Amino acid sequence: MITNRRRKVELKGAIRKRQSIRAFKPEPVSKEILNRIMEDALLAPSWGNTQPWEFTIVGGNTVKKLGEELSNKKLNNVPDNPDLEMPEKWPDLCMNRYRNVGKGLFETLSIERGDKEKRDQHYLNMYKFFGAPSMIYIYIDKELGIYSVLDVGIIIQNISLLAVDYDLGTCIEAAAVRYPDIVRKHLNIPGSKKLVMGIAIGYPDRDSPYNRYKSGRENPDVLIRWIDV
Repeated sequence: MITNRRRKVELKGAIRKRQSIRAFKPEPVSKEILNRIMEDALLAPSWGNTQPWEFTIVGGNTVKKLGEELSNKKLNNVPDNPDLEMPEKWPDLCMNRYRNVGKGLFETLSIERGDKEKRDQHYLNMYKFFGAPSMIYIYIDKELGIYSVLDVGIIIQNISLLAVDYDLGTCIEAAAVRYPDIVRKHLNIPGSKKLVMGIAIGYPDRDSPYNRYKSGRENPDVLIRWIDV
């Protein structure tokens, strides 16, 4: 049964409240709640209504074992081999925003620039899904291209905003798919699919300094042009 925590959140409020959650309570999220989120999220638009997305939702001991194995690969500096190429270069403005996220987060956590041990621990926590009790893995057929990946981005937004309505938090994680062979082994995802993204989901630990940080957004005047409006 869904608990009485749930209360309606207007769309604008959910957009403004959503943030990347990097510390979760161990309390599991019920299958009923996750199913309700997914039922609504699946109303997302897609190219020609192709609905190219597929999901595996994992929790319990499996998600813990998966996180341990992924973090061990990272700890031992095993080269990753994601199904989708990870970006390595950004235009200067994008790179500045990217660096500011890391800078702001580490300042919030009081992690000094030269503290390699604590920074490395942060990255290992990422591969352990920041302690989230559940992960939502999203994948598509290998033959599909960039527009289907765009569709996945749309439904990820739906999931992240719907989670807010249940007092849940999410973290959209590329780290979750950097070692796809491990994910396929634990979740029995066929090789004919390519892993696109993972979403950590659970109840946020509001006492954690991790969740005091929220990344900023660019001024609209920098990003938007108006013509004849």
